[in-house]
Amino acid sequence: MTSNPTLRVIYNQKGGVGKTTLAVNLAACSARAGLRTLLVDTDPQGNSTSHLLGPDAQPAKTISDFYESCLGLNLFRQSLLDYVTTETGVKNLHLVAADRQLEELRNKLENKHKIMKLRDGIRTTSYDSVYFDPPPANDFYALSSLIAAHEILVPIDCDAFSVRAAQDIFNIIREVQADHNPELKVVGMVVNQYQKGTKHAANIVNDLRKLGYTVLEPFIPSSIKIRESHSESCPVVCAYPEHFVSQAFAALFQEIENLSGRSPSIIKSRKTNPRVRELTVEG
Repeated sequence: MTSNPTLRVIYNQKGGVGKTTLAVNLAACSARAGLRTLLVDTDPQGNSTSHLLGPDAQPAKTISDFYESCLGLNLFRQSLLDYVTTETGVKNLHLVAADRQLEELRNKLENKHKIMKLRDGIRTTSYDSVYFDPPPANDFYALSSLIAAHEILVPIDCDAFSVRAAQDIFNIIREVQADHNPELKVVGMVVNQYQKGTKHAANIVNDLRKLGYTVLEPFIPSSIKIRESHSESCPVVCAYPEHFVSQAFAALFQEIENLSGRSPSIIKSRKTNPRVRELTVEG
C-alpha cells in the first residue's frame, strides 16, 4: 500500500470543457513520470474508457460491477482495486472502466445511500496517484468522486459561461467539504482550448482571477492533435509526445505536482513512432 497516494478529481458540471482530455492526459503524464497511476471513470458515457481502450472495448470488469457488489449483502468492504483493467497501452497507467449500466444503477445506489462506497473502495491502494473522471453533472457519481478525492482540478474553457458557472461549481465543492470531505483541496482551475493572443480569452482569465480563483498555468492550447489522439484511442502526450500541446500538459502536470507538494523531475520520453503508446523514464 502506498503511504500517501494522491487522489485527484477533474470536475466541472458544465460539459464540453475538455474534462476527459485533461483527466486522461494528466494521468498519462503521471504514469510517464514513473508513478503507478489509476484512472477511475465514473461517467456513464465512459469517455475516458473509450479514450484509452477504444470505442468498441468491452473490459471484463467495470465500475458497474463494483457498484453491483456494493448493492449486495456483503460482509466485507468492497475494494475498487478488484475491478481494474491493466492493459491500457500506457506503461504504469491502469483503468477502472465505465459503461452504460451505471445509468441503470444510479437510482438503486441513491436509494440505498451508497454515496460513500467509492471512497471506501479506494481507501487503501497500492497506486501512487488516482484520477477520477466523473460526469459533467451534480449527481450521485460526481458527488461520489468528490467525496473520494483529496484534490480537485476545475477545467474551463474561455467563454462567458465559465465565469458564471464558477460560483455554482465552488458552491458544490464547499457543500461537499462541509458535509462529507473536509480534506478536499482545490488545486485550481485549468484553462483548456486556449486561444493565445485573443483579448476575449485573456479577459476571461483576468475576470476569474479578480474573483479570487486560482487559474493554473500553463494554459492548454487548442490543437487538432487532441482530436486525432481521441480517434486513435491514445493520450495525446503518448501519441505525439514532442508536440507543443503535449509539452503544455507535461508542464501543467509538473506545476500541479509542485502545488501538491510532490515534485518529481520532469521526465522526457524518448522519441518514438508517434503511434507507439508506451513511454519510458530516462535516468
